[in-house]
Amino acid sequence: MQLRPIVTACCIALAMPLTSLPAQTSGFEQPKWSFSLGADPTLKSGDPGIDARMVANLTRSWQSAGSRWGRHVSLLAATDLPFKTDPKNLENCYGCYTRVAKRYFGATADASFDLIRTSRFTPYLKSGVGLYYTKLGTQPSNLSAVINDPIYARSGFSFGVNEGLGFKTRIGSHELFVEQMIHLIDLRRFDKGFAPLNIGVRF
Repeated sequence: MQLRPIVTACCIALAMPLTSLPAQTSGFEQPKWSFSLGADPTLKSGDPGIDARMVANLTRSWQSAGSRWGRHVSLLAATDLPFKTDPKNLENCYGCYTRVAKRYFGATADASFDLIRTSRFTPYLKSGVGLYYTKLGTQPSNLSAVINDPIYARSGFSFGVNEGLGFKTRIGSHELFVEQMIHLIDLRRFDKGFAPLNIGVRF
């Protein structure tokens, strides 16, 4: 079965950024939490049944005061917001799937690199790997129930990668940041993924 080596590789990849932390505790600042919310600006308005895609992230970060490198472990949750279909437009529609209910969940491990540290605003690059879970369902035009046909309602795990660019600024004891991320959630299919623009705070 191919699932076992994929899960094993994901566990190893997620654990790697933390392997050297116990030996370097004195060189790192105290771990910090961050929370961010985002939306996917690349979502096409013509995508069937989707009005918007929202993403939330809860992250634990480690970075020493004198280093440009940071380490991050995140839990991610995303959802597609379906269109609210006008029943008047469905008179001649039989079996049309007008609502798409898709959910994403992920556990990611990332490294970041501060490009410039001479100004108040610090731009950075970010890249990592992740284990993703996707759940998909569709709803017919009469809005009666989500279809259980495996073709239209399916779920599963996948191994993916992510990368992004952002900037952060310190306000008091907190950091505010904005970042544009790209999540390729399945390395077997590079057309599957999303690209949220996140705004968050690290405390």
